Amino acid sequence: MRRLINTLGVLLALALLAGCSSKAERLYRRAEAFLAQGQFQMAADEYQRLVKEDPRSPLADDALYKLAYIFAEETDAPGAALVQYRALADNYPSSPYADDALMRAMTIQRRTLKDPAAVRATYEELCRRFGTRRDLCARGLLQVASAQFETESYEQAATVAGELTAQYSDQASECAQAALLQARARKRMGDEPAQVEQLYEEIIARYPDTHAAVAAKRELGYSFYERREEQEQQQEAEVRRRSRTITGVPPHASQRGEVLQALAALRSALAQRGESRSLDTLIALSGAAFTVAFDPDRPWLARSVIDVKLFESVAEALGFACNVWSGPGAEQGFESVHQALLQGHPVLVLYGSPRRWVLVTGYDMGEDRVYFMPPDREDYAAASKASFLANWADASGSGSGVAGAESFYQFSLSARMSRPDSAALIATSVQRAARVMRATSLGGAPAGEEAWQALGAHLEACVPPEATDHRDQASRWVEDGLKPWLSVGEAGSEMLRQAAEVIDGVGDAAARHEELLTEAGLVAQKIDEAQAAGDEAAPKWEAAAAQANYVAALHARLARQLADASGG
Repeated sequence: MRRLINTLGVLLALALLAGCSSKAERLYRRAEAFLAQGQFQMAADEYQRLVKEDPRSPLADDALYKLAYIFAEETDAPGAALVQYRALADNYPSSPYADDALMRAMTIQRRTLKDPAAVRATYEELCRRFGTRRDLCARGLLQVASAQFETESYEQAATVAGELTAQYSDQASECAQAALLQARARKRMGDEPAQVEQLYEEIIARYPDTHAAVAAKRELGYSFYERREEQEQQQEAEVRRRSRTITGVPPHASQRGEVLQALAALRSALAQRGESRSLDTLIALSGAAFTVAFDPDRPWLARSVIDVKLFESVAEALGFACNVWSGPGAEQGFESVHQALLQGHPVLVLYGSPRRWVLVTGYDMGEDRVYFMPPDREDYAAASKASFLANWADASGSGSGVAGAESFYQFSLSARMSRPDSAALIATSVQRAARVMRATSLGGAPAGEEAWQALGAHLEACVPPEATDHRDQASRWVEDGLKPWLSVGEAGSEMLRQAAEVIDGVGDAAARHEELLTEAGLVAQKIDEAQAAGDEAAPKWEAAAAQANYVAALHARLARQLADASGG
């Protein structure tokens, strides 16, 4: 972990604390803020308070896990870390961190306590609780064999290693490491050199593409490599510890406009956390289905700009805390990306040219490669870190309709704070729709009712035959602004139909929204007809202007209805 920019860290802490609804949540978010700033002791104190004062909180196991991580990795207190990992495994057996807590406890028992018996006991507990996880049990048994070897119990180490290769023969990586450990133990026990060499040769034959095979070749050829191998293993262990590729991130499709592209990427991140929502649900929840703006010079405005922090507002509505960072440089920003990846959270960033929202899913320190999921791809893309940072810089330089003017903006989901039911999400969506429809500006352009009125005035200016520029602008707005808005409008109608079942007064609003879409579609039709009419176009432009003004009135009535229904 690295210290983030102090000012941004403080702002992040304040933002996280703002929405707390319980003491446990306040403690947790305060600890998260300290952790993001690199203030590890202060973060540890807050995590400890949470566990002590509210051990039944759904955040308690998460707090214990991060507390143990701080002790083990950041403050060099492995003994204290072991206590926390054991408390997590014992007191929260159904926690998703329980298996990893036991594995990390075994590592401390082996490396710090040098206690093979304790490692064996923890391994047996691991297999009792997670017996169907053969890969996990194989890694645990490898820890037992390693503990025996490191305390010079070479005969026992060789025996356990043989037990592993026999019992878990389908786990090639662990078997290769166990076979290598067995050969080394036999060498330390003083076995005949020819017998030891035969063991190394079997490793090379059975596991040719493993680190164990490379090590076996070295053992056979040069005693020089015996000393170097320990150094390389330490380096590789550090690289592995600081490398992480997250699996289970589903692909997302390209969308028209930055807002929909961002929502599609966010949907993928939510699915990786087990929160499966349709794109239409997120469109309604964000307010994008109700956002309309008119700027003849920026017809794409409403599909590329939104008036809230899009990722944060949707995530919080679904019950997630979130991590947000922005700053002056890509290198500093990537430290925060890397930390989120180590915690298992994919990170959303604006990337490349043309820029698009992608999910950063991994970083391999050994190869210095970044893995990410761009739109329309079934598997991860990869780039060198230098190339990735350059593309991130290209996309961040000109601001964003979703992230605003902030450079190197990044977003990741954090802890799950609550699980709102369908009725709560619908109520949030209705409140958001009411707010959006009453808005009068977006990105410096008229929005809502005023957008339709501005469109009507613009169409009236299209009546004179010489107003070709105005007419062309109107046609471009239809193609790049109005028609894309109509294509997502049904998501709003569907949400309002659902809301009518649980919120009084929304039934009429749902019907009126469908009417609004129909009449707005007629605006597009009339503009297309007027543009194609040539010398006979004047009355058609007048009709289009009248239709736009009629839609403005419909929009105003619907906005009032939604405000009344949502209590706003």
